[in-house]
Amino acid sequence: MYTEILSRFDKPWLPILALFIFGICFTAYTYWTFKKSNKPVYDSVSMMPLEDGVKHE
Repeated sequence: MYTEILSRFDKPWLPILALFIFGICFTAYTYWTFKKSNKPVYDSVSMMPLEDGVKHE
């Protein structure tokens, strides 16, 4: 069944394009996550479970 479906698939560039788009998005999200300028945001968010409803400025 799979061979019949794949033999009629006439756009072999489509999975390659999908993999390329995934690779670009994964690299961009990973870079954005580990940027040094985001460290204060992650530090403040990591302390949220320890706060008792009082917002610190």
